[in-house]
Amino acid sequence: MIFIGIFGIQDKQRVIREYPNVICKCGSLSRGELIEEYTYFHFFFIPIFKWNKRYYMRFRCCSRIFRVPPDYVNELKDSTDVDVNRLEEVQTYFGNQCPNCGAVLHRSFAYCPYCGQKIH
Repeated sequence: MIFIGIFGIQDKQRVIREYPNVICKCGSLSRGELIEEYTYFHFFFIPIFKWNKRYYMRFRCCSRIFRVPPDYVNELKDSTDVDVNRLEEVQTYFGNQCPNCGAVLHRSFAYCPYCGQKIH
């Protein structure tokens, strides 16, 4: 965030829509969230204009995050179904991660609580 007196530039995320009963790439039935991320200019913390919009899909089952291609965004906003094959997985690593389903796990886990895979 850049803040100069009463002006500023800041990044923001917001959930646009939720999709219940989506089968994730890990094979689980889950809930997906369409997330819009953008940068905006504000004056006295009132947003004036936005740019650099990016869209992501986050699944609750395994905490995977997928980038939504620009040509699929409007179609996804109007649809009730999600085609996970059109999404691009974003590689994120926050410590131990299940090699089978990609769920983020606590370092003390020997087995994944989501899929049962042994953690090496």
